Order: sequence, then structure tokens, then C-alpha cells
Amino acid sequence: MSGLSGVAGLGGASGTVLTVLVTLLAGGLGAVVRAAAVERAPRAGTALVNVAGTLLLALVLLARGRGTLGDAAAVVLGVGLSGSLTTFSGWMAVVADGLGLRPVRTVLLDLLLPLLTAVALTVMVFAILA
Repeated sequence: MSGLSGVAGLGGASGTVLTVLVTLLAGGLGAVVRAAAVERAPRAGTALVNVAGTLLLALVLLARGRGTLGDAAAVVLGVGLSGSLTTFSGWMAVVADGLGLRPVRTVLLDLLLPLLTAVALTVMVFAILA
């Protein structure tokens, strides 16, 4: 047994149920963090949580690949927390708000720059830690 089911001493269906519940809890936590960041600064907050969620997923994948993170924990962090941080519907709403007024600026600063930053940082994480 690995991950949360091993820690809790639960296996089979009980371990699966626990993993799903903790994943939902992690997703809720990520959604609260995302909402707080976006409320405070819509464009910068959206970019920040998307980049942070992408980096978190890169770290989860590296840890899982090295065997330092169990299956259940990888699901909780990678799907629950990282997934809720990188909800691109929020990003698309910010982009859509600016497209009519400043289409080039919106595409470059609100969409491409954070996306390229996330990709570059993820490549650096894999290059340095892998």
C-alpha cells in the first residue's frame, strides 16, 4: 500500500474513498487560494496561481517518478490541489475581458507570458531536479 491508504491503514475501497475525499478537500483548498489571489489582483493573481499550479504538478510528477510520493498522494496533490489552481476557465475569463479593448496586450501579457513562464519554469524544474 502506498500513499494515503497506507498511512491511514486502509486498503481497497476504504482507501479509494479516503483518497477521493482528500482530493476533493485539496481541490477546495486550491479553489479558495485561487479565488483569493484572483479577487485581489485579477490578471496577476490568475497568472500566479496558474504558474504555481503548473510548478506544483511538475514537482509531484518528479517526486512520483522517484518513488518519494505514493500514488494516492500524487492524485491528491496533482489532481486536487494543482488542478484547482490551474483552472484555465478563470484565465480565459480574464483574457476575454481584455480582448475587445486591447487584444494584442491581452494575448501577450495575460495569456502567452504566464503560459511561457510556466513552461520555462517547469522545464527548469525537470532539468535541475530530474
